[in-house]
Amino acid sequence: MKVARKIMAVCWLPVLVAGLLLIQSCKDDDDDKKGTTCTKEVAESRLIAPSQAKLSSDSLLIVQYLENNEIDIADTEIKNNVRYRVTESGTGETPCLESYIKVKYRGSLMKTGYIFDPDQETQPDVNWQERETTFLLSNLVLGWQIVLPEMPVGSKFTMYIPSGYGYGLSGGGGGAIPVNANLIFDVELVEIVAK
Repeated sequence: MKVARKIMAVCWLPVLVAGLLLIQSCKDDDDDKKGTTCTKEVAESRLIAPSQAKLSSDSLLIVQYLENNEIDIADTEIKNNVRYRVTESGTGETPCLESYIKVKYRGSLMKTGYIFDPDQETQPDVNWQERETTFLLSNLVLGWQIVLPEMPVGSKFTMYIPSGYGYGLSGGGGGAIPVNANLIFDVELVEIVAK
């Protein structure tokens, strides 16, 4: 009987140690996950910060633009007042607001069609479909932050961004983007560089 107890004590010790090591390794994995943030939604406080009346009137102007340009509204989707049309669905992962993304894009004014990025006057030879640029998604205008976490890598799409989720009351682009301008961005999400 004493021999059996000694054998059991010797056998249980390695099992106990292995179990404790397994629990500790799971805890370390959880700690690593807590350090990595992946935000997919813009905070509500940022969505309601712009004038809601202006967002509403801009949304009506966007719908009118689509109708005037014979773009079927049924071919578009909407998220938080940003309308977008997917022309090619990607199959890669989707970015987080904390992600660095590589994109090809063109920005234009909805009202006049003026292409402000790449600026059609100062950079007429730049082909936006060949130009890749890397950005931290959370540093871009709110319209991008609303839509891009929905887009898998490889997607091509057009966003119709109301002024409050673009450059709003400040305008931008060194004066190329007027105050309260609704914007159109043609975008290809090339890669998530880092999360």
